[in-house]
Amino acid sequence: MIPPKGLWRRIIITMLIVIVPLSLGMIFTYDVIKLNWRSTMEIQPSFRAQEGPRLALAAEAVRFDGSSLPKDGELPPNPVPADPVSLARGQQLYASHCALCHGPDGKGNGPISQSFKADARKPANLTEPRLAQQSDGALYVTISQGFGQMPALGENVDVRSRWDLVNYVRGFSKK
Repeated sequence: MIPPKGLWRRIIITMLIVIVPLSLGMIFTYDVIKLNWRSTMEIQPSFRAQEGPRLALAAEAVRFDGSSLPKDGELPPNPVPADPVSLARGQQLYASHCALCHGPDGKGNGPISQSFKADARKPANLTEPRLAQQSDGALYVTISQGFGQMPALGENVDVRSRWDLVNYVRGFSKK
């Protein structure tokens, strides 16, 4: 059966009416939709020509300082002597990490603690005698793992710096 003369013409015109606007719409909305076609070349590190291997650790590498937390409930001994260098480093670290809650003098009256709710547990007073009874290892574990609302500093502060903090905080209970 041969189709009538005008049928092919109507089919072609109908296809043009449908396909041309769809094609134009896809072309103009491509920048808006931004389909991301990933290839394996995009998700690998890039190197310049003739670039040698990295000799130092990359900045984004996970830091490893050795064992930082005790095993099986043991409390680690303090390997860092409380010399002036350690105390100075501890003071700087305390000012940047601890003083906001515990206060500059360690009495638990830092600026952030003023905004706690009335029924919330306040930061510890580091000048209390019970702190003098704590071992250095117990303070180190508390600083590393956090306690209550206190955040853990184990990921943000390296092992040596945490011991410097212990040495500095130990000075509050001696005053």
